[in-house]
Amino acid sequence: MNSMTSHPRSEFHGEITGLYGDVLQGWALDNAQPDMRLVVEVLVDGAGVALVRADQFQPNATMGDQFHGFYVHLKDNWLTNASQIGARIANQAQLLKGSMQLPATQAKEPAAIASQVWYNGGLRLSGWSWDPDAPNRHMQITVREESQVHLRANCNLRHVALFNRSSADHGFNLDLPWALADGKPHVLHIENDLGQPLSGSPLTVCCWPEGVEGLLGDLAQSPGDQNTLSLLTQLASEQNRWAPKSAGFHHYPQWFECFQQPCPMPLALAPGKAGVLLISVGNQADDSSSLASIHEQRMKASEVAIGHPDNVLPALLELLAADCNTIIPVTGGDRLAIHATDQLHTLLSDGSAWAYADCDRDGPQRERSQPWLKPVWDVDLFIGADLFSPGAAFSTHIVKEALELLTPEQGLTALDWHHLLAAIALASERSKARVVHLPKVLYHRSHKSPASPADAPASADRREAMEWLSQGLARGARVEALPQYPGLLRTRWPLPSPLPRVSLVVPTRDQVGLLRTCIEGLLGNTDYPNLEIIVVDNQSSAPHALEYLASLPARGVTVLAHPYPFNYSTINNRAVEQASGELIGLVNNDIEILEPNWLKEMVSQVFRPGVGAVGAKLLWPNGMVQHGGVVVGINGLAAHTGNTLSKQDPGYLGLNQLARQQSAVTAACLLLRKSLYQQLGGLDERAFPVTFNDVDLCLKIQKNGLKLIWTPFAQLIHAESASRGKDHTAEKKSRAMREQQLFIERWSQSGQEDAYYHPALSADYLSGPYGGLATPPRPTAARTLQPLISDICTELGLPAEAAHRQSGPQATPATYQITVDNDRVMALAKHFQPVSIGIQP
Repeated sequence: MNSMTSHPRSEFHGEITGLYGDVLQGWALDNAQPDMRLVVEVLVDGAGVALVRADQFQPNATMGDQFHGFYVHLKDNWLTNASQIGARIANQAQLLKGSMQLPATQAKEPAAIASQVWYNGGLRLSGWSWDPDAPNRHMQITVREESQVHLRANCNLRHVALFNRSSADHGFNLDLPWALADGKPHVLHIENDLGQPLSGSPLTVCCWPEGVEGLLGDLAQSPGDQNTLSLLTQLASEQNRWAPKSAGFHHYPQWFECFQQPCPMPLALAPGKAGVLLISVGNQADDSSSLASIHEQRMKASEVAIGHPDNVLPALLELLAADCNTIIPVTGGDRLAIHATDQLHTLLSDGSAWAYADCDRDGPQRERSQPWLKPVWDVDLFIGADLFSPGAAFSTHIVKEALELLTPEQGLTALDWHHLLAAIALASERSKARVVHLPKVLYHRSHKSPASPADAPASADRREAMEWLSQGLARGARVEALPQYPGLLRTRWPLPSPLPRVSLVVPTRDQVGLLRTCIEGLLGNTDYPNLEIIVVDNQSSAPHALEYLASLPARGVTVLAHPYPFNYSTINNRAVEQASGELIGLVNNDIEILEPNWLKEMVSQVFRPGVGAVGAKLLWPNGMVQHGGVVVGINGLAAHTGNTLSKQDPGYLGLNQLARQQSAVTAACLLLRKSLYQQLGGLDERAFPVTFNDVDLCLKIQKNGLKLIWTPFAQLIHAESASRGKDHTAEKKSRAMREQQLFIERWSQSGQEDAYYHPALSADYLSGPYGGLATPPRPTAARTLQPLISDICTELGLPAEAAHRQSGPQATPATYQITVDNDRVMALAKHFQPVSIGIQP
């Protein structure tokens, strides 16, 4: 017996209500299904240019609940020489009312929905608002609760939602008062200075700084149903993972009081002695402040030696002669938190080479400010800016190795601070020593210190030391200061000779304007002689596109036909199979070349030992950053960094200007060896046909012990998704959801954290990477990219005495006979050089 569900006959209504500057707005409704949010297609001279869902507040709608409005930014090139704008329900023939001739008479009333506010928990609001009658004016936003005004802010920040506009600086990020984090609901109204509510307002704020998990933890201390509490805690943990909360850096003093209090004193202190190296320029007041904090430590220092930054050698030798096995440097004027010595000394008790914690800055009255929340050890970032030594502790064995590297035949008579750090870094890299990061604030910089490494003054000693380090890593490397930020450094790594062949893979479908800009830039504005370009044509049908594609083979460009449904992973994998280059470059067809030496920079990076892949700095056409690296774990997925920054902005801790290691970079411009690409199976065609394939590949590269480098010194324009389009259709949205879920299952549910991103930084899309402070922070256990030998021994069931130090002359091989799975042994053992463990399967 067959059954059929009948649906009411659709009754479509809608209207274009106006063109406000370059924002077209209107509404669309199906009277038979008023809860359905329709998709509207915008037409310019009869050609579809954009799809948009009608799900926004539209006060001018004459039917329905007014939450079926739409707005869409119209690009300048869409309107150039255009004569008519129209709109229709997607896949329907009938045009909405209000189609307009161009040039149009602009709507006289202010655009009520030329704005948006977003909120997903915590104490952060984000959005944008602009006045189409005065497009260069920065509107003011008011946040009020009934008659009480909580704050006002100008809409003068760059916002990624406005990337298509010539001026994107009409956004805002608001930090709500900490007093609202009281667990009570607060209904907030967000209005512009014309008295209009922003789309998304009013909204309800209800949060606790310690999160639901923290409250349930307190509740668990009282009698009750422990099984229910356990279940609720688990559910809250999942909710916080997928919908994390954040607060602005403005709230750091209160956040510090909540989450950075001293942990209990260890019941048994680690064996050995801790010494403090006070680096002094002779300022008595600064030295007294530092010494006071040293003497107040819960674990007293066995020795304190004072050295000048131009020559720390005598003080260093004094600490070594006193048999200190931990050396903690403190710069005059800086202070140690009361529990710094015992925490740092304990970190080194397992044989780690050195360790470091986070730091912040004292205000004039010792109030908390300017936190430096750090990644795991990254020698590339260290060369660019020293984030790591404030709050560090060095084992004496790594210090001795460093001194051996520095000692000339005639003996070492003087040693400046920067060359000591460079030698410790070089010794650590050469021996693959274990460097540990404790994500807790244990060190307070002087209020006179720079707020950010980008504000640091130029230092000739540091530049010379970093050049010595870079040449120790690759002969022929050169170091130079950045012109705009002389305290930041760049290494120019040597190029291989002869230059390897690079095969650039460019997928395309129609969009001849984008493709021409990309290919002409690769052919005429890329300073790299040994280049192969493979354009993969995925069912182009536009006559101008076909004509241009037909002209390319005569110019040395390979055109590979791919007459199959769009699958980004398959397209690239097929091209890589036919590529002749040693290196593969994945390049989107919406990339525009800005500087001729971009590819040489990427080749110099990818040919360094231990580097798996390299990504470039990508910009929107208006100069904002589209890609500054990828942070894995944002809302359980991944997100680009730097989207609120201009290309010249320093970014958090100067990261927007510094070459550094990342967990992932985008395949819109990605360089790696063909052999590695094929070894890892290329992009995953089944799980990730369109999105997350690049992040998935990068995480596989990292899992195989290789580095991902992001460099700001290869800079290109990327009009993201300009050729493919956004995921507006139901089919595309369903596919996108499947890929998101597969990514979560493969990478996020394992509990894996992005080691290059601090667990106390925001992990929600609203604030974005480096956009604020996580409330609460994620787990703060010590972390490192170099596992301990004891870890592999535990995994393999070896006796405890099989664990040896990872570096230093005391490390000796040991052989144990045990029956285990050979593949598992090899997968584990490859991480633990230079110590060798002989195992007979």
